[in-house]
Parts: sequence; C-alpha cells; structure tokens
Amino acid sequence: MQASALPGGLLVDERTYHASSRSILFEPVGEKSLKGKALPVPAWRALRVVAARRGGGRSERLEPPFTGRDEELRLLKELFHATAREKRARLISIVGQAGIGKSRLIWEFQKYLDGFVQDIYWHQGRSPAYGEGVTFWALGEMLRRRASIAETDDVETTRQKLEAAVLENVPDESERRWLTPHLAALLGIEDAPPGQNEQAFAAWRAFFERVAQRGPTVMVFEDLHWADQGLFDFIEHLLRWSRQFPILIVTLARPELRERRPTWGVDQRNYTGLHLERLTSEAMEQLLEGLVPGLPSAVSRQIVTRAEGVPLYAVEIVRMLLDDGRLIAEEGRYRIAGKIDGFEVPATLHALINARLDALPADERSLLQDAAVLGQRFTIDGLSALRSQTEEALKPKLDSLVRRELLVFDADPRSPERGQFGFTQAVIREIAYASLPKRERRTRHERAAVYLEGLADPEFAGIIASHYLAAYQASSAGPEAEALKARARDSVHDAALRAAALHSHGQAVAYLEQALSITDNELQQLEFWRLAAISAEADTQLEGAEAYLQRVIDLCRDRDDHIGAADAMATLARIVNYSGQPERAMTILEQARSETQGQDTGAAMARITAEMARSYMLHNEPRRAIEWAEKALRAAGPLDLLAVIADALITRGTALEEVDGRSREGQAELWGALALARAHGLTASEFRARNNLSTLYAVDDNRVALAVARDGLDLMRKLGERQWAIGLAVKCATAALETGDWDWALEVIAEFDQNDVQPYGRVNLTVGRAIINGWRGNWEADAADLAAAEPLMAGWTDPQWQSLTTYVGLHRVLAAGDFEKAYDAAMRGLEVAPGDVVVTTYNGAFAARAALWMKDRARMADALSKVDAVQVRGGWVDTMRQTLHAGLLALEGRTDEAVEGYVAAARRWRELEVWFELALSQFDFAATIGTKQADANAAADEARQIFTRLGATPMLARLEKIGAPTLPSPASGGGQ
Repeated sequence: MQASALPGGLLVDERTYHASSRSILFEPVGEKSLKGKALPVPAWRALRVVAARRGGGRSERLEPPFTGRDEELRLLKELFHATAREKRARLISIVGQAGIGKSRLIWEFQKYLDGFVQDIYWHQGRSPAYGEGVTFWALGEMLRRRASIAETDDVETTRQKLEAAVLENVPDESERRWLTPHLAALLGIEDAPPGQNEQAFAAWRAFFERVAQRGPTVMVFEDLHWADQGLFDFIEHLLRWSRQFPILIVTLARPELRERRPTWGVDQRNYTGLHLERLTSEAMEQLLEGLVPGLPSAVSRQIVTRAEGVPLYAVEIVRMLLDDGRLIAEEGRYRIAGKIDGFEVPATLHALINARLDALPADERSLLQDAAVLGQRFTIDGLSALRSQTEEALKPKLDSLVRRELLVFDADPRSPERGQFGFTQAVIREIAYASLPKRERRTRHERAAVYLEGLADPEFAGIIASHYLAAYQASSAGPEAEALKARARDSVHDAALRAAALHSHGQAVAYLEQALSITDNELQQLEFWRLAAISAEADTQLEGAEAYLQRVIDLCRDRDDHIGAADAMATLARIVNYSGQPERAMTILEQARSETQGQDTGAAMARITAEMARSYMLHNEPRRAIEWAEKALRAAGPLDLLAVIADALITRGTALEEVDGRSREGQAELWGALALARAHGLTASEFRARNNLSTLYAVDDNRVALAVARDGLDLMRKLGERQWAIGLAVKCATAALETGDWDWALEVIAEFDQNDVQPYGRVNLTVGRAIINGWRGNWEADAADLAAAEPLMAGWTDPQWQSLTTYVGLHRVLAAGDFEKAYDAAMRGLEVAPGDVVVTTYNGAFAARAALWMKDRARMADALSKVDAVQVRGGWVDTMRQTLHAGLLALEGRTDEAVEGYVAAARRWRELEVWFELALSQFDFAATIGTKQADANAAADEARQIFTRLGATPMLARLEKIGAPTLPSPASGGGQ
C-alpha cells in the first residue's frame, strides 16, 4: 500500500483506517491495485493527528489544520527533551491575545508527547475567570486528573481515589502520611493541617516531584491571567525548589498577565518567554483551504484581511457559514452547500461572535447567557438550578449549542470535568455574559451562589464570593441590596479564610480588602484588619502588615480595648525586629505595656515580654535580654504557650553568650529550645535556634556551626521556606569559609542570590560571596553589588547587622594587602557593637593580624587585649588567641616560645578542621619567624598547599614575597 503513496505521504488500508481513525484524520483516495491482490482495495491518506491514543481528547468538531506555528511547536519539543535529558525544571510562558492559538499549540504538543512509548505524565488545569481568582483551582484540577477524580465525585470517592494515587506515586509511607492531608485540603475534602505556607507548598511540590521521578512531567496552567496570587507563588516555588526534577511547566495567558505579575518569569532560571504573534496571510489561507476546500478566492481574501492573523476569527467565520447552512461537514472537511459569495463579513472577532449569538433562537441565546454566568465550564445540574428548568428541557438546547460549536461536552474519562459542558472559547463566554442586561445579572448571580452553597464544597468559596459580589454590584440601592451586601461580605470572608488555610496569603489579603470595601461595622473591620495583617506578614508584605496592625491598634484604642491594642503591638514589634530596628520595637512594646497597666493580659503580656527580651538582645543589651526572657518564661509557662517558651529560651541562650563567660550554658539552652521546637513543629523557632546556634559555634567549633545550619537548610529546602533558607545558607557560607569549603559555599549562595530576595538576605548573600572572591583576588566581581547593598542597610539599628559592611571590608582589604586600612577599620568596628562577643572577637583578631603583618608590636598588643578581654571560651576563639599570642611573642623576639605557640596552635587548628585559619596561622608563622627555621618552613609549605586548594591567590603571592618554598611537598592532611 505504501508504495502507492506520494513522497512524504502515508496510505493505509481499511483495517488500519478503522483501527486508527479515532486518533488520525484520513481522507479517502479511492481504490488501489496492489501486488498480490486480485481486486483493487480501498485506501485512505493520513492527513494529521487529531487525538491522543485511543481517541483521547478528540473533539467531534472539525479541527482546522495546524498552520503557522511550526517554529513554536519545535521549540516546545526541544525544551521538553532538554528538561527530560537534564532532569531540570523549566518554565515556558506562552502569551497571546484571545483566539491567537495558545490552546491549539498545546493540543499539538500534547498529541506529540502522546506518541512516545516512554511514560510522560501530563497535567493540565485552568484558572477560572472569577474576581480575584479562585484559590489554587488549576492545581486542584491537575491533582484530580492525576487521581482520576471528577468534580462531581462525592467526598468518600474522592478520598479513596486520592489515597490510591498517592500510594501509586509516593513509595515512602512516612511521606505519604505527611503529604496526603495537604493534598486532601487542596481538594476541599479535609481542613488544612496546621502550619505555615511552606508546609502546604512543600507537600504539593513533593507529590509532583514523586510523579516526576517516574518519568518526565508536564504541567500546563491555562488562563494564568485569571489566576489567584497563590498559584503564581506556587509555580515560582516549584521552579525554585524542584530544579533537579524533569518538570516542564507551561503557562498560557493573555497579555493582561503582565498587569498582574509584571516580572513574571524574568527572575527564574530556565525560563523561556514565547509571545504568539498573528499568523501570516499565507498561513491563514492554508487554514481556510484545509477547512473549506474550494472556498472562492475573493471570500478567502476578505476573511484573511478581516482576521488580521487571528485564527479564531477564520474558524468563527466557518462556524457562522455552517450555522446558516452554507457549509456542511463531510468526511473530515467542510463542503460548500449553498451560495457563499456576497455575504457580509463582520469587522472584528467580537462583532463576528456577537453576530453568531444574535442569530441564535431566543431560548438558546438566553441559555447561553445564563451559562456564561456559571463560568467557562458548568454542569447541567447548575444550569437547571439557575433557570428553574428540568435537565430534560435543557438537554436538547445544549446539544444544539454543541452542534453549533459554541459549547463543547467533556466526555474524556480522564478529565476532572467529565460530564460537564463548556464554552468553545473563553471569548465566546465573555461576549455572551456582556450581552446579559445588568438588571438580570443580579438574579442569575444570586441563584448561582445559592446553588453552589448547597453543594457545601470549600473549593467553591471563591466562586461563591464572586457571585454574591457581582449580584450586589448589579443591585440598586435598597433593602435587597443591603441583604446582598451582607451575604457578599460573609462569602468574601469565607473565601479569605479558605485562601489563608491553603496558605495563599496574598490572595487572602485581596479578598479581605474586598470585604473591607463593603463593611461599615467596626467589629468586622477589626477582624478583617487582623486577618489581613497575619496574611500580609506571612506573604512578606511587611509594610502592608504594619499598616493593617496600626489600624487595629487605633480602632482598639478608640473602643477602649487596651488588651487588643497591646496584642497587635506585640505583633508589630516582631515585624519591626525582623526589619533590623530593635530600638523602634522597644518603643512600641513600652507603649503596649502602658496600654495594659493594671489588667491581666495573659498570653498578650507573655508575647510582649518575650518580644521585649528579643529586642534587648538585638540591641546588644544581653543582661536586660536575660531579665526579660525570664519574665516571659514565667508568664508563658503556666499557659503552656509553647512558641513563646521556645522563643524566650532562644533569646536567653543567645544572650548568655555575652555575659560572664556563660557561653556553654547558652549553647545548652539553645539546644534545648531546638529540641522543643522540633518536638512541636515550631518551624519559626527551629529556624531561630539553628541560626543562633550556628552563630555561637562560629567562635567554638565551625564543624558544628556548619552541621546545624546545613541540617536546617535541608529542612527549609524541603519545606520551601525561602527566607529562612537564605538565613541558614548565609550561616553555612560563614562556617564554610573557615572549614575551607569555598566552592560549595559559593554554590549555596548562588542558589538563593536572586533579585527578589529581601534586603537583609540580599546583603548577607552579597557579603558571603564578596569575602570568598576577595580572598581569591576577584576584587571587582562584587564591587557593584556591595555598593548597591549600602542603601539597603539604611535604618538598621541591630549592631550585628550594622557591622556587616565593616566585616566584609576587613576581609577584602586584608586580602588585598592594605594592612593599615584593615587595622583602622577593625578598631572602628569594635565601636559598632561594644560587648558583642562575635563582633568584638572578629574585629579584635583582624586588627591584631593586620598589626602583626605590619610588624607593629604595640598596636598588636592593644588589639590582642580586646580579644583576651572577651569572656567567651571555645575551640576557635581559644586557638585564635594562642595563634595571635605566638605572633606577639615573635614580634618581641621570643622566638622559641613563638615557635612552640605556633606549632601548638597549628595542631589545634587541624583537630578543629578549620583549614583556612590553619593556613593563615602557618603563614603568620613563616612570615614572623622566617622560612630558614625548619618548623616555619614546613608551615609555609602547608599554607601553600591549602591556599592553592582554596584558590587564595593573594596569599600565594604573599608567600612568594617572604621566600616560602615554591614546590609543594607531600600533603600533610590540611584542607582535605
């Protein structure tokens, strides 16, 4: 048979035709005489693929040929294969106007992937056009598709199918127990588990990661311009944390997307933006010829001209001709059946669709308008409730609208919307809705809301709110409008709670703003502002959270609710402390205490007291911090306020490091706080405990500092808590500088170093990178970022935060060999945070080493006295003292004692596995004693090996200047 085909064509016999006609479009080519056959046999020519295997996704409508998008489809294919090959997540954002061919491009892509023997896991979901968006609707559709759950399935059926899908895709039982409740909450069949947004996002992400471990995974988000803010956040979260999984994310949106998310995708790695341009006239002509062979050229040119490259326009023209009988469907094509010249071609796509709707019988047009109220997809049951008509009465009209290709019926057994009707194009629904008189919208929207409320499905909270709001907005002033206003307010409140429960806090804020716009009641305003403050803080909208809290405070004061005002002030102070402004936080907390004079405030006073302790600690007043932390513990203990207890223990343990040599006691208290936080799932407290433990161990054992931060970083990666992960990544980089894991430290910094990082994290990431680059002689690599960091630090009053500029500068000028500048900067740094153990130790050590390298005994002695005065003990600080004292002995001419001190210090640095300090100590040894002394010569050799491994070229050059050996001897173990 194939021998009879034209080059590049494919002919099939009757058996093959019947076996594959559900997926491939054929045209008959008559009978062919074949070798070995006595009689001619019928043959068909394959034209194009029109469905997935076994006819999956096939539409009964005639499908126009795919033209003018070959390059875009080729790019999708290439990026998919790159994703599968590299096992790396990737985002493709496809943007184009309505009717330009976004969905058709994806359909062709899906059919292409369906042809592979390899398992490829396809997910597709859309964001419905309701108000501020419906929380995570598209993601819920993807989960339903993966689990074969229909929207009409009851709760028990949904739960059983979900559990089966989790069992199939997630092999680890403990992980199944963790993520299943979060998936159930997404589908609205269970309440969201307690916790913060990182828990839900991490669980949803983990499920799709496990799917991706089985094979390449595609996630298509349609109509992203209608999406809720939480969905944008989740997609970005997925890209950020699932980078080592073969997940291809494709988003389809109209240009309005840029109004919702102006920087969409631009800060993401592995991002490709694809704007669909209008088709060429040639492509449009091919499309028309493929649909209607023999269309008169004059008509074709008129359609192509009016279409202006929008393929939907041409398709709608064909449908209009089909409606009035000028075309009929025949064997996969449309055939001209009547006079086709001389008909009027509407000027625009909107005018064309309006003309089609106007030509409908009145009852079908009315039905279509009502369906538009329900949304892009709808059930016949919902339409029946809206119109007060039986399903039997509606079915013939719906079937007629399907035949006219204004509606489609979803019969795909894999679709969560199976059994539902939907508009062929979103623009048809929009135009049908716009044609509904305003006076009729109120009744329709109210009926739709009542119907959906009766389903008692939490997933519909946002849709119900949208309907009640639309009904209220379409009402004239009067009692009915006020009643609708109350129902709208309550439903929007419910939608905000649903969004917050799913940790879509930006979405929750948007809903609460809507509720506030239709609320006059002060108690309701107070509740909405409180909720908005919580969600704004969780969404890192710190300025917004402050504004909401201030409104709560003001209104509570007006109502003489002093406890409520004080509680809001405690929250406000916490936010201010996280912004690096402890002085302002203390002022706010003093005002909170004044509000509650003579009143038993219970939990509120415990929170105020704990936050006051933290403020004093951040302000470098450790004794006051300890005093207030103990008050907080006494207040929180009887009330079993675990989060307050954990935070007070962390504050007290950290402050103990600063007083009377009680650093070991402080470490023990922090370990206890960490255990409490882990036992009770207090993620924020666990972050603080790990962060502060890493800081304390920086002057003791950097191996512990690195391990405690690294374990926390792994946890925060798993949970997807980015801001906390950044904080711990900085701690990892700080410890890795000492342990010599410089390349790894730079990789960790690069993982998080993006433009949307909060100022504190951005400054710290820049500092960590600039220090390592400085010691490697890459002076200019970070100059611009360091300059940009300066204004970000404006307003910081936390002494440790203020010392960051000095800290990075010390490393860079010392590495560059400007010892005088390094000494002066270090001595000034001592004044930034007097009494701060870490700041004083580091600045004193820097000053002492700079003076040593200048061979200035007096200034070295002065700087060393600052280090000796610090009342803290630990492996790092004790060995640093020993190293520096050996240098002072060398400057005083006490060579034998200096040699003994350096040898002992080197031994201790090796035991601590602090290779960078070992190299610096061995350089000090060689530089002060001279390489003619055997031990000093061996020290120079060891320093060279470590500096070579680290890439510390300035120090290698300095070794050359002091006459150190140039050939490395066998490794002594340093730095390995």
